[in-house]
Amino acid sequence: MDVLRTLIVDDEAELRKSVTSILQTTIPDILFEISEASTGAEALAKVKNTNFDLVLMDVKMPEMNGLEALSLIKEHDPRTFVVLMTAHSNLQDAVVAIKDGAYDYVEKPVQPATLAEIVRKSLEARDLVSSLSLSNPIFDDDVESEFVGNNQKMREVFNLIYKLCKVDTTVLIRGENGTGKELVARAIHFNSPRKSGSFVAINCGAIPEHLMESELFGHEKGAFTGAIERKIGKFQLANNGTLFLDEIGELKPEMQVKLLRVLQDKKFTPVGGNREVKSSTRIIAATNRNLEKMMEDGLFREDLFYRLNVMPIFLPPLRDRVDDVEALSGHFIKKFAKQHNRPIHSLSSEALMLLKKYRWPGNIRELENVIERAFILESSQVIGVESLPENIREPKSESDEDQTSLVHRYEGPLDFDVFKEQLEKEFIQNALKANKGKINQTVAQANIPKNTLLRKIRKYGINVKDYAEES
Repeated sequence: MDVLRTLIVDDEAELRKSVTSILQTTIPDILFEISEASTGAEALAKVKNTNFDLVLMDVKMPEMNGLEALSLIKEHDPRTFVVLMTAHSNLQDAVVAIKDGAYDYVEKPVQPATLAEIVRKSLEARDLVSSLSLSNPIFDDDVESEFVGNNQKMREVFNLIYKLCKVDTTVLIRGENGTGKELVARAIHFNSPRKSGSFVAINCGAIPEHLMESELFGHEKGAFTGAIERKIGKFQLANNGTLFLDEIGELKPEMQVKLLRVLQDKKFTPVGGNREVKSSTRIIAATNRNLEKMMEDGLFREDLFYRLNVMPIFLPPLRDRVDDVEALSGHFIKKFAKQHNRPIHSLSSEALMLLKKYRWPGNIRELENVIERAFILESSQVIGVESLPENIREPKSESDEDQTSLVHRYEGPLDFDVFKEQLEKEFIQNALKANKGKINQTVAQANIPKNTLLRKIRKYGINVKDYAEES
């Protein structure tokens, strides 16, 4: 049973009692640990002493109102979900508060069904961000900063989501296939003021070139051969919501121009139409391609890149996060134990050792698939070696491959750009190791411009301190 540490804040004791009763009777599958406060100031003091999952707070209170308390609570700990309780006459305050970081609001008198739905949605949003933290997103401009433990990592991830929910900026997510790019996009959407709108995803590499414009912008009846009826495009479907453009690097230059125009003008024209449609859609894009190299080769527009790259997020590959394999495996074991109603609770030490040795070309998605497969095969409560796939149980020995050559060790897709990126990343890692993680010394010894080195460190999610510690 989920345990939810909840703080109910209102200057009326009867209302606090009523909300407590609603939570306990309408959501019996959640165990609420409830505390109370009668003012915003008291609420803030309690939040600073206890890590609450949820704060249900009135807007109009003496000493410090709910809006002031909200700002200070989110500043102290962005992981805290705040739901405001407000009279109908104060709804405008609640709408403004959502832009300032409140998850949602509920009107007084509080209706049990409405409150229960909001609480459940807040739990789902929280779980999305918790899952996102397992992807170890890197978004800090200071490449030498380091997360300290899971708690700090979670705080950083929630802080990013909190910042993104206050603006409507475009986000560009970068990382290999399977690192969790769509998970990041969903976490941002379902924790933003747009969460009540649609989340629409489209894979730009999976749509034929001649159909891409129609997919994005829609078309009118008779616009082209086969257009037997009017079609609504993804931009319209995602209006007031979020459009996730996966594999943005696959867009052809002609479509890049049209996408840029929509981002700039906030309107578009369906294929075969003569009317402009206004667009209020947030764009989150993702790619595993080297967009900088594509720009150099004239394959990706610089103006579109800079329009998309307002808030870049980098997801490192799992092979560079060996220490996270155990935590990720535990997360997926809990997930599938609940989903399949199985009493499996852990990995054997031998199985965990093999998972840590594996290179994970499919990243987190591949690990998730391996754990789910093990649930089908395992008959005990601990996942053993025999429940793992053969390629993990019997990895190639060092005699089977040249350990000094990246060409022989490369396990990624048959893609020259991806291979070049891995070669470039390994060069930078070796240079940092040889120079004990010292940036200026690496710049001089490796003959690489400092700006370029810092950009590549951010791009590949390299932690400079790792190499200082190794020395």
